[in-house]
Amino acid sequence: MIFQGSRYSASDIVEIVAPDGRVTRTLALRVIAPAPGALDHVVADGERFDTLAARFYAEPTRYWLLLDANPETLNPFELLVAGATLHVPKNRLVGP
Repeated sequence: MIFQGSRYSASDIVEIVAPDGRVTRTLALRVIAPAPGALDHVVADGERFDTLAARFYAEPTRYWLLLDANPETLNPFELLVAGATLHVPKNRLVGP
């Protein structure tokens, strides 16, 4: 169940049929719009997404904004390597 106002609320639900015939319902890929620019942050050793979100957005659970703004990296932990540049978007509200 996805609550109204979730960033996934507009995502379609798709059915995937496995080779053995089992059907699984899942969310379709969410299209991520380009993040509005704000600043680039050079990651220091030991930084985490929750602490960065708390610093930039005053809310540690908004770490997903950082992930959405850096979609070119498939493994999000590669973004936390000391010296890496992390794009930090402006805070935005999520809604329908």
